[in-house]
Amino acid sequence: MKNLKKSSPVVDLMNETITITEAYYKKACIFGSAEYYELRQIRAENQGFAIEFKSIDKKTYKHLTFERMVEYIKTQPNSEKQLIVFEAVKRVAEKKGSKYPLTKKWFLKNYPEYKINEVSAAESATLEDQIAAEMDELADEESNVLEMPAVAGM
Repeated sequence: MKNLKKSSPVVDLMNETITITEAYYKKACIFGSAEYYELRQIRAENQGFAIEFKSIDKKTYKHLTFERMVEYIKTQPNSEKQLIVFEAVKRVAEKKGSKYPLTKKWFLKNYPEYKINEVSAAESATLEDQIAAEMDELADEESNVLEMPAVAGM
């Protein structure tokens, strides 16, 4: 039995379909390619079968930038330590030649809740604590503001 690739065609005899990936189809459109002859043979042996494209449900994170990752990490408990780890991961990933993909993979593995488009209870509690701390800081700053004396003639 030959080694099957992810992009190899799948023949479903029960439903009379041939399922291929778009990448395979592009290669099969090139006259003389191995995929061209393979698909011709499959179609000849399975006349009348419909060709379907394999659907790939891959979640993308279009707006997930390094800055967004940092901002998200800052909302988490123990964020100072995690930001140091994050920077180390970026450096190692850059040395391996794929800075963004490897860093993103690390980020999504360590923060799986980011994948969910809801704010979890732990996230909201952390955010509430941060907001309360910021409000306390602002209140302290306002109480330390000195009144400027009125300048004559103004």
